[in-house]
Amino acid sequence: MIWLIFLFSIDPRYHTAEEIAYEIDSIANDYSTITVLDTIGYSTVDSLPIFALKISDNPLLDEDEPSILYIGGHHAEEILGIEICMYMISDLLTQYGVDSAATYWIDNREIWFVPLMNPEGQGVVMTGLDTIWRKNKRDNNNNGFFDLTYDGVDLNRNYDFYWTEGGSPDPPDEFYRGPYSFSENENRAIRDLAFREEFTFCITYHSARYGLTEVIYYPWHWSGGYSADYPFLRTVADSIAKRILRDSGVGYYTALPGEGLEGNARNWLYGVCGTFTFCIEVSTTTLQPGWMVDGICQRNLPGAYYLLERVEQGGITGWIRDSSTLQPLTAEVIVQGYYDPTLPPRRSNANYGRFYRILKTGTYTVEIHKPGYVPLRYDSIIVANEQMTELNVTMRRMGGETIAPAGQKKIRVSPNPTNANVLIQIDPALNLSSLSIYDIGGRLVKNIQNPARSLLWRGTDEKNRNVATGVYWLLGQGENSTVTQKVVIVRELGFW
Repeated sequence: MIWLIFLFSIDPRYHTAEEIAYEIDSIANDYSTITVLDTIGYSTVDSLPIFALKISDNPLLDEDEPSILYIGGHHAEEILGIEICMYMISDLLTQYGVDSAATYWIDNREIWFVPLMNPEGQGVVMTGLDTIWRKNKRDNNNNGFFDLTYDGVDLNRNYDFYWTEGGSPDPPDEFYRGPYSFSENENRAIRDLAFREEFTFCITYHSARYGLTEVIYYPWHWSGGYSADYPFLRTVADSIAKRILRDSGVGYYTALPGEGLEGNARNWLYGVCGTFTFCIEVSTTTLQPGWMVDGICQRNLPGAYYLLERVEQGGITGWIRDSSTLQPLTAEVIVQGYYDPTLPPRRSNANYGRFYRILKTGTYTVEIHKPGYVPLRYDSIIVANEQMTELNVTMRRMGGETIAPAGQKKIRVSPNPTNANVLIQIDPALNLSSLSIYDIGGRLVKNIQNPARSLLWRGTDEKNRNVATGVYWLLGQGENSTVTQKVVIVRELGFW
């Protein structure tokens, strides 16, 4: 069998991976006082570097500032997003000290770019081998050769968030999700960066070969419901969309909630990390003529820069510290009414105890809790238009006793969340003298002296009245230790 390969020429306006590496290294050298270049990983097959560039006035320090991330090139053929990232990097740096807005952002933000997440896949496109290739080059059939008909993983289906619900299990499929979640080096590089930097906002750039174009997707809708932060995500997405003019020059981008049940970057970053993430489908197709690229980049800048403003315009921020030591605490921050107990907690960061909750103008109830500490509740927190409300708090340890080391002595509860009965199982080594149940405001709900190793709490208080929907804390106290466990009561189980 004779294979005929037709090579197509890609307009030289588009960067190759080698050109990106050279340019971004030169940028880091030329602007060394406000940038730092990091290699966050290497591609799965060809071991090509995946670069991340940080722009900030003290780039070598982790400052108490909000972080924003821009990602290009998940899909190999979608090279317009790469160009937007490179264009934005150049624009920000050349405007520093010249433009007041750009200077303020760089002085008061930590701005991160991963311009090319999929360098080996992009190489397939840029060499003209296959200009509609979207995956990386994973050797799915383990034959030692790159096979266009069988190899590769769709990197935007490889994140560990409902991974089995999205993408395809079939390796030849262009939406192949990989052998397991986070199987690909490229995805693990983004995962580790996200965990380390705890971004408030992210834009991941794409461009559609088919389906809707010039659209912004945000998390999410499924089963007739929406994400817990849907009202705020929608408002931000709408604001981004109305700032990006369509290629035709008529009208602006459209914002829509995306599907939640698939393992893409948008859903994982929001669902697991709490980052408000937006997928922008740039332009009307994946490969535009080179003469159009600068215009597309310029039209996308206002939407991208909006996030650098929005991060301090409407919401609640503050730090959480230990009341005795004043050391920063990683504590869960709940905005009542906008909380999904099925997702990982939205927490303050470890270095500063800082948290950001993006909201709209209104009045909110905020709950803060951490195992071993007395929970806090703040009613009637007012968020004014285009302002961040400061909420700096200290938390007091429960009783001041030694907290049992994690992973050793435990209280286990199931099911959790629940709408009624809770089975409580206590590690015998704890030898508890009492088990107390508190609501999120720190009020005692029930006290059990000399609790059995296994007991049933029926979701009632001392007077046998049903407790309300909410978060409750079990506080077990023994002679030499104190342990805590969270329980979520939801009276009508369903979609949160």
